[in-house]
Amino acid sequence: MSEQGTLYTLGYAHPETERQVHQVMRDERALLVDIRLSPYSKWASAWNKGALCSAYGSRYVWDRRLGNVNYAHKEQGIQLAPGHEDAVREVASWLREGRPVVLLCACRDARTCHRSLIAKLVQVALLEREDHYPGLLARYRGDEVPPVILPEALPGMQWFSVALWTRWPDLLAEHHGYILGTSAFNAIENMMRYYRLSSVARAAAHTLDFSIFYRCARPWILLDRNEEEGEA
Repeated sequence: MSEQGTLYTLGYAHPETERQVHQVMRDERALLVDIRLSPYSKWASAWNKGALCSAYGSRYVWDRRLGNVNYAHKEQGIQLAPGHEDAVREVASWLREGRPVVLLCACRDARTCHRSLIAKLVQVALLEREDHYPGLLARYRGDEVPPVILPEALPGMQWFSVALWTRWPDLLAEHHGYILGTSAFNAIENMMRYYRLSSVARAAAHTLDFSIFYRCARPWILLDRNEEEGEA
């Protein structure tokens, strides 16, 4: 099982977007997914479909199914194009393969852009994955983190936000996401098993309402042979 890729959401009206896209796309596995209904810009030719194809080749993907049908009539709200459900599942499948994915739109403000809605739908699609550790969401990065949409927890379990540091005192955790657990430590254990980590330097877990917050140093677990060999 490879580590899930990171999902980025960017709008090229923001002055930092060009630098951020180039930085992410240095990774040869990365995909630039254009979610505009029409892949053309009247004022920035560098963001036209032809220019992006020239720059990134087959790693540039325009998917009209992820466009906002009402993009020219914002007062009507967001309406995704027909077939967006299948397109969202394709994005989720790329993330499961460990590929970084950039959702590209034009809007400067993610709070009013349909890319935030698509990011939420991708999160939900990732939850459809059937494996032993239910509910792990891909890491999410963007100029605005959308509210997390999580299904009802399984009986006897709760949703936890978990972060694992393999090096300490690094500022950012290498692994983080949302996962189900019977307790905070069980959620940490599930996250460690998901990434096949027998030990980490630091770990933290909290419920979504912060009623439970737990931190520990150097937790370790026993992995079985299948987990160690990557066959689980």
